[in-house]
Amino acid sequence: MKESLKEFAEVIKDLYLRGWLPATSGNFSLKVDDKSFFITSSGKHKGKISPKDFVLVDMEGNLLSGEGKPSAETLLHAVIYQCIPSARCVMHVHSPHATVFSKLVKDSKTRLQGYELLKAFEGIDTHDAELILPIFENSQDMPELAKRVKEELKGPSKYAGFLLRSHGVYVWAKDIQRALMKLEALEFILECELKLAIIYGGSTT
Repeated sequence: MKESLKEFAEVIKDLYLRGWLPATSGNFSLKVDDKSFFITSSGKHKGKISPKDFVLVDMEGNLLSGEGKPSAETLLHAVIYQCIPSARCVMHVHSPHATVFSKLVKDSKTRLQGYELLKAFEGIDTHDAELILPIFENSQDMPELAKRVKEELKGPSKYAGFLLRSHGVYVWAKDIQRALMKLEALEFILECELKLAIIYGGSTT
């Protein structure tokens, strides 16, 4: 796990350089087992992050070991791990494209179609497929928000990630590199959607 956290820290610093983690925003986690996971400490600058900036928590978000306070959004990571057994890595960034896109879409879900990069997501092998992303209203009441996310994720629908309105995007996968691939693919698609909205003078709805 020590080497995995070292690899993760390097990935996070690269995402900071892309402009997806301004100030101390964003949070990242790695699942250890069904009872615990490592998550970035609250208030850490992601451009300077190191393995010691992760803390170990249980599935209720309680600190088990490490220095600092768990991310304020720890419960959202716990919900993802509880609802999606295959998830072992969760990434959350405050990228401009995802944030702006979430403000423009008025519905609680958005459907992305026709992109070759949809094949970066599990179970999709053609650009003709459809990727559905839930969009949750942001809230500072984390237990309430986690409850809403859990109700959606535990249902029959299979999601690759979700958006928090005016906030950012969450993705998950079975390891760091696959989660990174999904995040990059989704960012590209959302950027394209925003450019199309500009070209055609409409919204993304």
